[in-house]
Amino acid sequence: MAIEIAIETPLQDDVRGLVKELNATLLELTPPEHCYHMTVEQMADNDTTVFIARDNGLAIGCGALKRHDGAVGEVKRMY
Repeated sequence: MAIEIAIETPLQDDVRGLVKELNATLLELTPPEHCYHMTVEQMADNDTTVFIARDNGLAIGCGALKRHDGAVGEVKRMY
């Protein structure tokens, strides 16, 4: 197993699929009114950096850092 983590665009079909899995998992655990999911389009904004974990090219995990004002960032979309 050779896992690589890199900054990538979320606007890829396999990453969209991973985010779809994440959303489904979170909706099983959290009532919809308490879910505040970023869309892949929001994740592609300039204020967000997306990290994708791949095993031999297969997207197996993700995370994002959304930057706010100043030196504040928020970890998002961990899966």
